[in-house]
Amino acid sequence: MKVCLLAAGRGTRNSSVKGLHKALLPLENKPAISHIIDKIPISTAIIIAVGYKSNQIKTYLDEVYPDRNIIFVEVDNYDKQGSGPGYSLLCCESYLNEPFVFTSIDTIIEENYPYIECNYDWIGSAKVEVDQSSKYCLIQKSNRGNTLYYGEGTLAYIGIAGVYSYEKFWTNLKNKKLINNEYQVTNGFHDLSFQTIECTWHDIGNNDSYNETKKVFSNDVVANKNNEALFIDQKKVVKFFDDTNRIKQRLNRTKYLPKTNVKLINENMYSYDYINGKLLSDLYDERTIENFFSYLSNSLHNHTGVKDEDFIKNCKLMYEEKTKARLKPLFDTKLDRITYINGVSVKPIEKLIEEIDFKQIYDYSIPVHFHGDLQPENVIYNSEQSFSLIDWRESFGSSVEFGDLYYDLSKLYHGLLINGSNILKGHYDYEVVGDSASLKFLIKSNLYQLMSSLKNFCECNNYSWSNVTLLGVIHYLNICNLYTEYNNNKYGNFLFLYGKYLLTNWRNQNG
Repeated sequence: MKVCLLAAGRGTRNSSVKGLHKALLPLENKPAISHIIDKIPISTAIIIAVGYKSNQIKTYLDEVYPDRNIIFVEVDNYDKQGSGPGYSLLCCESYLNEPFVFTSIDTIIEENYPYIECNYDWIGSAKVEVDQSSKYCLIQKSNRGNTLYYGEGTLAYIGIAGVYSYEKFWTNLKNKKLINNEYQVTNGFHDLSFQTIECTWHDIGNNDSYNETKKVFSNDVVANKNNEALFIDQKKVVKFFDDTNRIKQRLNRTKYLPKTNVKLINENMYSYDYINGKLLSDLYDERTIENFFSYLSNSLHNHTGVKDEDFIKNCKLMYEEKTKARLKPLFDTKLDRITYINGVSVKPIEKLIEEIDFKQIYDYSIPVHFHGDLQPENVIYNSEQSFSLIDWRESFGSSVEFGDLYYDLSKLYHGLLINGSNILKGHYDYEVVGDSASLKFLIKSNLYQLMSSLKNFCECNNYSWSNVTLLGVIHYLNICNLYTEYNNNKYGNFLFLYGKYLLTNWRNQNG
């Protein structure tokens, strides 16, 4: 038996991660296609119909599953008249002249057994609400045999099926018939006696159903942004960016970072081996935390640059211009017009930003080799008592070599207040009543100790703690508009309100 995955289409109904093929949409930081492949026995050959963005799928799977027997079939027509899953499947016929299972790439089921064997003809099914059923191909069960139809009902065909009578199936499928302007696979089941297998079904075909599926597959390691994604798959870490220039810059930056071994997969992705160890955010040992600051000083920040006009220009871009540009869409919004946050009177965000003394920030700045996203969850401590830095920023302004030392320290600070693992677990919330908002979130107890160690490190090295905390707040405001697709923008709104609250408190304490 073989298994065929239909992944040729554009998937225009799901735009959750810009530029990413829907086969690679992340569920628990693993692509949907990997969730399917992991259910297929290793001895079973896999045929994948590809077309749109085929290189993303092929290069990803070649990197992550080098030992699996996977055959890619290029579909010449994946988005024009006559295209559709039926045509994609027909393109794979020469590899499927034996019993086989096929599935749409946006069909996720919890069961394993449909992929194990195929000794009769069957169609995967799931119950649906009648008022939603017109969106699906439906199954009519009767004593005279099951049939497929469109209309209203309670049992839907979910995009996965097993074909035992393959010769008759292929003959039927070649009798081209367009349904909803697409060449459908259901043509192959015409006059074919098939059984139904009821499955626990999750659909990722559109934004709404994908978001519902993510509520079930909810154990993410990191929250993905609108135009990038992180995958942890088969002991590989893969990073995707819609912006290909960011990939180039990140690879270029590896020569300025300690112990970094990265491989380019395609123009949108790079990978590196998964690093075993503990996150800095999970450490409680004070000596290890102190060792981290020594590592940071001796392995990264000891490489200094020249504080010239170009460096100051990059500081202005990163701190002032980027912040204003990202926050502009939020000026005078309903959220911005909230006047009290946790009982503290706050001004509109445009006014708060105008009151920041950016010149003083530039005066403090120190050009060094930098990481750029030095959050505690981007630092790994392994059994050999060494540290590894992951998920670095691609540039500081126009420079891939030198950035502001305070940028790294403030990123570390901002990652101590709001911890990513707590966000993923939903340990944060806000409520708006009238013109007042109340915020609440959890802070891990060990991060209090790390905060104390960071402050002590800054004071011992004559770094301005006030500047570190101010820039940490600015980071929150910088990223609040990058999570509009995550949890219905709840996290983004929370960061915006929290950033305003912290910035107001910073102003009250520092004059």
